[in-house]
Amino acid sequence: MDPTGARWRRSDTVSLVAALALIAVAVVVGHQLKARGLPIVLPGPPLLAFWKPHVGWGTPLAIGCVVLGLRLQVTSPTLPWRRLLLVGWLLNLAWMCSLTLVDGVRQGWVDVLTNPNEYLHDLPRITSPATFLSTFTDFIAFRDDLDPGQVWTTHVAGHPPLATLMFWLLDRVGLGGGFWAGALCILIASTASVALPVTLRELGAAAAARRLVPFLSLFPGAVWMAVSADGLFAGVAVSGLALVCVGAGRGRLPASLAGGLLLGTTVFLSYGLVLVGLTVLVAIGLTLTHRGLRATLGPWVVAVLGALAVAVIHLAFGFNWFTGLAELRVRYYQGIASQRPFSYFVYANVAAWFISCSPFLAVGIWRAAAVLARGRGAPSPAARVAALLALSGVLAAVLADLSALSKAETERIWLTFGVIASSGWSLLRGQGASWALAGCALSALAVNHLLDTGW
Repeated sequence: MDPTGARWRRSDTVSLVAALALIAVAVVVGHQLKARGLPIVLPGPPLLAFWKPHVGWGTPLAIGCVVLGLRLQVTSPTLPWRRLLLVGWLLNLAWMCSLTLVDGVRQGWVDVLTNPNEYLHDLPRITSPATFLSTFTDFIAFRDDLDPGQVWTTHVAGHPPLATLMFWLLDRVGLGGGFWAGALCILIASTASVALPVTLRELGAAAAARRLVPFLSLFPGAVWMAVSADGLFAGVAVSGLALVCVGAGRGRLPASLAGGLLLGTTVFLSYGLVLVGLTVLVAIGLTLTHRGLRATLGPWVVAVLGALAVAVIHLAFGFNWFTGLAELRVRYYQGIASQRPFSYFVYANVAAWFISCSPFLAVGIWRAAAVLARGRGAPSPAARVAALLALSGVLAAVLADLSALSKAETERIWLTFGVIASSGWSLLRGQGASWALAGCALSALAVNHLLDTGW
């Protein structure tokens, strides 16, 4: 049976039901743990969310986006490539904005990043980037010689300093406050909707890239990507991936350098995104297979040098990535992570991820696994490209899960991995693709209108 066939298959239903069952188990067990008094600190396990059915003036806009997305799926095979990317990107921007505005301009957009646990809280403490970088690791973990007020707030401490510096620079150019910070997150997060299709196309899966555009224009994770630094991280990471693939595939060294700089930046925005390196390794292997070592060695060396340049700059200013990660581990287990049971979160994390990216993500993952299980050349080299990318995102999420540094909130922490894993949706065609796209969009609408996610 062809795992890229156009019909909806029994295996698709099985994978979807399995994801829904995992979510149900995580919900039931999570509430039982709360009833027993265990401090999992989740109001709506497995999510950091409250039950709050509501609508807003973004609701009709979101419904309109769904209608346009379903229409885009019909026309995507025939639209000129650049026009398809432009339409997909604009639709994704509208989708994220509309979902945000369901909660209102202030609650859904302006106030999100001004939360005391967020990056903007500590911006007044930064006197200069050089001082901030050189002293950053001194204030990550709580210590006896530090007043609690001297320690960085949760999200500042939980990431390398570049994440906070990004918002500091925005503030310094006169665009301070929650609105502009949220707008920056939305704008950069939206680039993932075109960057991943570009990646697929450059790796030899042009038809799959076209099929993926409508899925990413209505990506369910937009509920958490909009007005979220984690969404911004996803945009930077996937854009870097696309550029290095363009550089390697076409011999364009400037693209390789830009992509390497973005991938290096990604690692200095979020420690966990070093796992995007798995996808980069897949891309390297595919470009070597298609174009050979001689044609791709130069572009990849340039990309690596670009990534290393980001690390060298940070070291020159006094920030050591490994020291920061070690201090973060100490801080992580000084808080609620030390009391959250790993035995629950090892599967509840995955359940939260499936809620964020929709349970239909499991269908794409299953299709990807089926393609690779059939062996080389079957059903097609292009399908293998999409499958390998999808499963690299899944493997990254699995490794993050097993690290025990991702207890809860994976609905946003794993957004980058979810975007990459969504490559599996490009293996769906015809009726199967239509069902999956509609299901993805409706799951996002349901989550956004039934829950207060805080994002």
